[in-house]
Amino acid sequence: MQIQLSRPPDHRPPYWLPLTIILSVILFISILLWFEKPPQPRGIDAPATEFSAERAMAHVEQIAQEPHPMGTPANAEVRAYLVEQMEQLGLNPDVQEFNDRLKTNYIDADIHLTNILGVIKGTKPGKPLLLMSHYDTVPMAPGANDASVSVASLLETARAIQAGPPPQNDIWFLLTDGEERGLLGAEVFFRDPKHQDIGMIANFEARGSKGSSFMFQTSGGNDRIIEEYARAVPNPVSNSLLVDLYKQLPNETDLTVALEHGLPGLNFAYGDGWVAYHTPMDNVENVSLETMQHQGENALAIAKHFGNLDLDDLSSTSDRIYFNVFGLLVHYPAHWALPITSLFAVIWLAFAVLYTRISRFSLKGSLIGALVPLLSAVLSTAVSYGLWMLIYKLWAEKMTQYSGAGATYDSFLYSVSFMLITLIVHVASIRWILRKVNELEMLLSGAFLFLLLLIGSTWFLPGASYLFAIPLLAHFIVLTWAIFTRDPLESLNHPVVVLGTALVPVLMFASVFHILFILLPPGIHLFSVVLVGLILALMSPAVRILANSWKWVLPAAFLAIIVLLGIGWSQAEPGPDRPVYERR
Repeated sequence: MQIQLSRPPDHRPPYWLPLTIILSVILFISILLWFEKPPQPRGIDAPATEFSAERAMAHVEQIAQEPHPMGTPANAEVRAYLVEQMEQLGLNPDVQEFNDRLKTNYIDADIHLTNILGVIKGTKPGKPLLLMSHYDTVPMAPGANDASVSVASLLETARAIQAGPPPQNDIWFLLTDGEERGLLGAEVFFRDPKHQDIGMIANFEARGSKGSSFMFQTSGGNDRIIEEYARAVPNPVSNSLLVDLYKQLPNETDLTVALEHGLPGLNFAYGDGWVAYHTPMDNVENVSLETMQHQGENALAIAKHFGNLDLDDLSSTSDRIYFNVFGLLVHYPAHWALPITSLFAVIWLAFAVLYTRISRFSLKGSLIGALVPLLSAVLSTAVSYGLWMLIYKLWAEKMTQYSGAGATYDSFLYSVSFMLITLIVHVASIRWILRKVNELEMLLSGAFLFLLLLIGSTWFLPGASYLFAIPLLAHFIVLTWAIFTRDPLESLNHPVVVLGTALVPVLMFASVFHILFILLPPGIHLFSVVLVGLILALMSPAVRILANSWKWVLPAAFLAIIVLLGIGWSQAEPGPDRPVYERR
């Protein structure tokens, strides 16, 4: 095997490659997000056994006419409507009134609330499946999305189930009261010994007014539940990172109470349009039929699949790592994470030793290749934070939700601007070291940083380990191929290598960033700037190409930032659909 170590000093990439990289990344992200978008809503003429958002919308229009918190006359009117609809569906609703002292983590007081439980009888004995949501609201919001859409989706799901063959298991439909006061209805329901023998629970929630319905929480030992969920749902949007992150957050839903009682379950919600959450804008006009169709299709798919599954033992001693891509849910046992991480550490070390012997891989070059991306990430974070503070003081503060929630209009525009700032800083930094560090040193340094992230995630957030393991696998394949080429350095500039090492990380992270950008406020998005900087270090072949074309790449990125912030500025004037949030 003959290896040529040098390359012409005036080497330049093909003129078409920089633009191809940028357009390919944009196109790839668009395709990935297209597969996650909610389905088209079905009309009232949809087959009886299918979910119809338009049919469900009729319920939302009745339920969400005004705020109806627990204990109010409006709450009683909504309850009467729901009981009537459940009777018409043949669910024989059990109106479970509680009027007593209740002590929970949230409250210690005399409480009066009413849960509603309807049942579709199964054909065989066994543990029931429970689908649930809450019908009360916060005092200032009509609750069209939180959670009338979910309540209406369960009613439409019950109708669709009744229109088809009966399920094997009993299917319970629980509408809880007092969720907004501290999960009170769920506390009352799951403390009842009669409700401890439930086979599986699916809870449906909302933290916004549009977007995809994604599954963001499971019970522990979710190995079998995830396998069945992947078979059940036609358009899954979920990943195991969400589950691990949610465990670290203070947020809770009715499913939290069920899990505390040792019951297995899944949690579904949507979160785009967060600015309407718990505000007067959470009204019928701000309901997305596409989103309701997705939420309802998830509920119906869960009902049909788990309603005909033996639920006597869904428990497991292990979890699964999983993520959605191109409409599929990829999953594998979580206990694979540690062996994969150990193997990848050995493989990286073997490549470092091998390329030290046969190429210009050096300790100095590798240190520069690792430290510059880290410094770029820190600088990008500082610049992005400064930009956010400027935007916040100029116009975003008056358009940001009070009480520390942080939801703000055009949050996605600001987050994309942060990403572009990171690109500018990183490309400029790489331009500075182009002649100091070669392709192999940059690629192996980027892989080393990702290996550290893989080790950290395997230890602290195993559900996130796939994000780092799969891009590393792609890079190891490239490094293996390069060994057998005439010039390993030159091979890393091949267009297939450049595009492949750029698109695989995008494949892994696009969905995660999209979900986090719509669920978290811009100030918290700054943590993602550091991660993007490290991703760009892994995408070093593409970044080197862009650094060679910096005279138009950096101005184009800067112009994009100006355009995005200009859009945010132009929409900063308050109006009927964008009220100023009252500072409290």
